[in-house]
Amino acid sequence: MLACGSTRSSAACIFVCLLSFCVCVTARFAPSLRFRETWPPVLSRDELARNDALFFEMPLDHFGNTSGTFMNRYWVNSTYYKPGGPVFIFDSGEQNAEPLLPYYLQEYHGLSATMRLAKRYNGVAILWEHRFYGESRPFPVNEHTTAEQWQFLTTEQSLEDVVYFAKRFSLPTNATNPPSLANLSTSSNPLHPSNTPWVWLGGSYPGVRGALLRVRNPETIFAVWASSAPVHAQVDMAAYYMAAERSLTRNCSADWVAVTRFVDDRLLNGTADEVAELKFRLLSARGEDVTRARAANTSDVTAAGVLMDPLSFYQYYGFQASVLPFCNVLETRNWTNAPFETGLAGGLGVESALESFLVAIREVNYAAIPGDADDPVQDRSWMWQYCSEYGFYQRGDPANPLSIETSFRSFKRFQEECNEAFPQGLPPSPAVERVNKYGGWNMTPSNVLFTNGEFDPWRTMGLASIETNSPKRTPNAAVPRCNVEPVFPSFFGLTHANMVHVSDLRVLLTLDANHTDFKTVGFYSPIAQEPFYAGLGLFELALDEWLPCFGRDV
Repeated sequence: MLACGSTRSSAACIFVCLLSFCVCVTARFAPSLRFRETWPPVLSRDELARNDALFFEMPLDHFGNTSGTFMNRYWVNSTYYKPGGPVFIFDSGEQNAEPLLPYYLQEYHGLSATMRLAKRYNGVAILWEHRFYGESRPFPVNEHTTAEQWQFLTTEQSLEDVVYFAKRFSLPTNATNPPSLANLSTSSNPLHPSNTPWVWLGGSYPGVRGALLRVRNPETIFAVWASSAPVHAQVDMAAYYMAAERSLTRNCSADWVAVTRFVDDRLLNGTADEVAELKFRLLSARGEDVTRARAANTSDVTAAGVLMDPLSFYQYYGFQASVLPFCNVLETRNWTNAPFETGLAGGLGVESALESFLVAIREVNYAAIPGDADDPVQDRSWMWQYCSEYGFYQRGDPANPLSIETSFRSFKRFQEECNEAFPQGLPPSPAVERVNKYGGWNMTPSNVLFTNGEFDPWRTMGLASIETNSPKRTPNAAVPRCNVEPVFPSFFGLTHANMVHVSDLRVLLTLDANHTDFKTVGFYSPIAQEPFYAGLGLFELALDEWLPCFGRDV
């Protein structure tokens, strides 16, 4: 590690495999929890057992007077099922669920927690698709989707989808003949949640959904593994980049802060010529064919956003795998000097630090990493969700002396992007109270395992948050008694050292064409395999304790 100075904690792990990171197209710097997997070019469906999608007729509106239904997609793997076994439901969250099928329900090239649990406990596994994503769309999703249609994409409607489905689900009789779900009675259906435990697994937003369901509908969802779940909805999420800054080496952090402040100040207070010249230098660092005229007409937030390029993949890879290569080029001035322990800005001045920063962006060239285009359906649907209910505005904080994010990413800018995308139907500010009414940082659900990565930016909104305005709760790996809430401020969980976002729900054991660069997302840990085995082992210990008490008063 050439960038001088230790990180804010122990050294980061060496990465093993490659994942990727998704950002919204509609708003370049939009809050993104999403993961994406695409079918590998070399993956033949013949390599896997056939598993066709099933469709369930779902009410459009569970609570109002609006009639109508839509077809909600899901998949089932009953390979290990024996009568009396649990139902394990893996939630795909805010994305098309189909690309997850081979990895989570068929264990292509690795292991998934969902299928390991199904095998251990003789259960049936379900992959569930969220309304307004993939093929589970009540309406076409595009720029013409109306406010009247978007009103059915809410936390409450999507949670009730799960409850409604669980009460009517039974195993299909064969691959092409799904069950007549509506005609099953509670007593005649062995998979009704009153007759067998339903266990939820989800990472990130799906982890949030699992925790909310355990609070909201404990009679339906018996147990939950919530990985990297930001259960506390908050409009202000300046803390997102605080987590990244904590992991940086001292010199890289010092230079990033100095360069960010210099760029913000110059764009805000410089002369027209100074601003145009700086924008040209920033955009040119990406290797773009940019003219000075085009650069001068580029917005301040777009130009300053170039400084955030090295963090494009931090959410899943962390410092050593995704940011350290940049910091090494920055601090050695592209390998021409020994690094300064306190940074270039302190040793040679901020202009030298800026020039080296831009050279490092050009040399590492994050923008050139190949990958598939974002899915416009999931981008727009998720944007509606955070604009209407979750917030998570990852703004820059000029009051923070250690901020590495441009202050041009402001509350105002985020809200403007929301209002531009959805001119009608949004509240004045995201209605986070619709989510936090289930407890937020203070929730204490029973039968829930919460796992987090030490340097995960989304940990800041989870139960393991260490932010100044959080209750600073502490995870406890001792398995609690069945159906007994943990004593606040403790919660049942663990924090994986040096890990980032959703490090533990799947492990890839054989590399394939879908896992060859930063932009191929797979929700397995790209930097260590241990979190999968640690999380799975702890959840198995918990289920060994909890499952025998199902249906009994405790």
